[in-house]
Amino acid sequence: MKSITTLALSALLLLSSNANAGLIGVNYIEITNELNTWLQVAEVVATDMSNNDVALTSEGAVATAPDSWSVISGPEKAIDGITLGNYSLGQIFHEGSNNTHDTLTITFASLQELNSIQVFGRTDCCQNRDLFRVTFFGEQQNALYSTVIDSRTNGVDPIVVLPNTQVPEPSTIAIFALGLLGLASRKYQK
Repeated sequence: MKSITTLALSALLLLSSNANAGLIGVNYIEITNELNTWLQVAEVVATDMSNNDVALTSEGAVATAPDSWSVISGPEKAIDGITLGNYSLGQIFHEGSNNTHDTLTITFASLQELNSIQVFGRTDCCQNRDLFRVTFFGEQQNALYSTVIDSRTNGVDPIVVLPNTQVPEPSTIAIFALGLLGLASRKYQK
């Protein structure tokens, strides 16, 4: 019985010591054009661990950029929930000047634990420009992670699953389980 209890305790501690999570503590993201040409973004979808898009204006996110091509192509277009990428219909963010290496910044309403990111590019023309560098920043403006998303693929905008971060589980669960195992083993020792 002692070996069974020891084995059970070992398994319990191994399983409860760490849990997978998403990219933790994301305050904002920055998107640039990896090709150093026009930055044009139809939509950014950043999902949390419950699969909610937290990069929406309706979720409290705010998009900013140094400039935009016209009044119909401001940074807010990248977080309005419209994934279609037609400039003439006012569905994309389009930077104001070519080769200025503009950055589209999306700040979340609160710190987020993100599961995935997707960046939709332009669809009415110029898809060859849509290669994006996405960098995730924490509360202290520290870069947490960076990835490149290729949205030049004929309307197929890839979803990038973000790396998992290991977080310790609360030790109270393990202590409670150990107590129960101790009581169970004591009963069998009599």
